Amino acid sequence: MKENKNIFKKTISMILNIFFYVMILILLIFSIVNLTTKSVDQIPSLFNKGFVTVLSDSMNGKHTTYKVDSFKKDALVFVRMIDEKEALKIGDVVVFYGQLDLDNPSVKAFIIHRIVHIENDYIYTQGDKVNELRPYDKDSLNNQNYEINKRSDVKAIATSKIENIGGTINYLRTPSGFGLCILLPILILLIIQFAILVIRIINKNKIELKNKYETEKELMKQEILKELEKNKQGDQ
Repeated sequence: MKENKNIFKKTISMILNIFFYVMILILLIFSIVNLTTKSVDQIPSLFNKGFVTVLSDSMNGKHTTYKVDSFKKDALVFVRMIDEKEALKIGDVVVFYGQLDLDNPSVKAFIIHRIVHIENDYIYTQGDKVNELRPYDKDSLNNQNYEINKRSDVKAIATSKIENIGGTINYLRTPSGFGLCILLPILILLIIQFAILVIRIINKNKIELKNKYETEKELMKQEILKELEKNKQGDQ
């Protein structure tokens, strides 16, 4: 029974240690990715892989036949960094840094839209939401709500997405979010790990002191018995 209890404790301790180191690793990777982003038009990335958060509902459509389906505001889109030699095709969801507000050129951010047309070195993109109502037609003169970018302006291509966590990621990238949700948990985990280490050292020292006491007690007992035996033999 006692042996099973010890095995259970060791298993729980191992699981907690694994969880601790995995959390530290994830938080450190997230920190490194964000700290290496030097400018507002640079996608946070590591080993040519990155992520972009979705700021609007422009891709909120019903496209399900492509590698990356439509997605809503606050989605987190995982991307692969590309260069201008990358082979792109119609239907790919790509990322470029552009103007968000037509009336305010200073409002810029990452735009994540789907390629609807390619002409030489120019990429035509459109959000899925608009595309369902007014799809881009290369033969029409009345196309609206689409973007034209040079192939070299495309920064990344989308590979997958997770809905509803983009807002959380954006908050984590703010000073308060980073401090509260990244640095503080790391500090708490380190304190917990340090406390566990101290408790283990104390318990180990207690066991060693107890064993030492028991050994000394036994030696003293043997010495006393020897003295008694000597005294007994002397009396005879």
